[in-house]
Amino acid sequence: MAVAATGLTCPAVTPFQIRPRTDDDLPALAGLLERQQERTKYPFVWPFPAPVEHFLKRDTELHAWVADVDGTVVGQVAITSVTDDEDPISRSWASAHGVPMSELRCISAFFADIDRAGSGIGSGLLATATKVALAEGYPVLDVVAAHETPVQLYLRRGWQIIETTDAPWHPGIKIPIHLMMLPRATDA
Repeated sequence: MAVAATGLTCPAVTPFQIRPRTDDDLPALAGLLERQQERTKYPFVWPFPAPVEHFLKRDTELHAWVADVDGTVVGQVAITSVTDDEDPISRSWASAHGVPMSELRCISAFFADIDRAGSGIGSGLLATATKVALAEGYPVLDVVAAHETPVQLYLRRGWQIIETTDAPWHPGIKIPIHLMMLPRATDA
């Protein structure tokens, strides 16, 4: 199911397509992430302490898409399940939505080529994942608090910060993250 993103162009970018990610896309995505990490600080810890492919494709992944410009992969977004009853982040998200964790859908491993900023690629990826997350459950995500551009992107699209806490996945480093949710019409 490819989603054509027509009309979303700028002088430096041709139209792009959003399509399901395949394992063949992972090496190109890992290279893209590595090339831009110094400027974007995403992921925050680099070099990544595991193979980058494990960051891109997670055990809890339900769906993943890439943005493609003329056969070149220029971004990714994924949706993961949230099932860890012991995780305080998962509990915060579930409490904010007022639903069991099994109904949460986490927007994950989301990034687009920084050299194509302003082209609509990131917005297209986020819109694709958000639509599916809303259809399947209750959307949530986390974002490094210091990453102001993505934080503002989410806020402009209706996401709400429900809590700011330290990222537990790097216990030796203090990394404040915002836990965010996208309210549904049924949320009070």
